[in-house]
Amino acid sequence: MADKLNDEQAYDRLHSALLAIGKEEGETVRGDTSLKAARRALTLLQMGLLKAMDDDSDKNVAIKDPDGP
Repeated sequence: MADKLNDEQAYDRLHSALLAIGKEEGETVRGDTSLKAARRALTLLQMGLLKAMDDDSDKNVAIKDPDGP
């Protein structure tokens, strides 16, 4: 079984995914919209993780609790 990632490693993986997507536009509206959504989602997840780390909280504000309000 692989080791678990710590918060910094998780952040680095999110950042690597963002870099892998790149900044190029998609050729079609479908592709371009998907790339923009992925960039936004990854950026929000990174920011939420950093805030949770700073607040010493288990709650990433970028992720909505499906059971919550």
